[in-house]
Amino acid sequence: AKVRVLIESTDGIENWSTVGVSRDVVQASLIALVDSIEYKLLKDIEKKLKTYF
Repeated sequence: AKVRVLIESTDGIENWSTVGVSRDVVQASLIALVDSIEYKLLKDIEKKLKTYF
């Protein structure tokens, strides 16, 4: 059986959700958490790049 973990995140302005799936709940949680952090970092980079182009 697999576990699915849903993490809902916010930066105080925007909200987003990420999902991690694994046979281990800790691994699924880590996947969802890392995806959430990566998403936020990429969105911030995208916003900064838009100011230059």
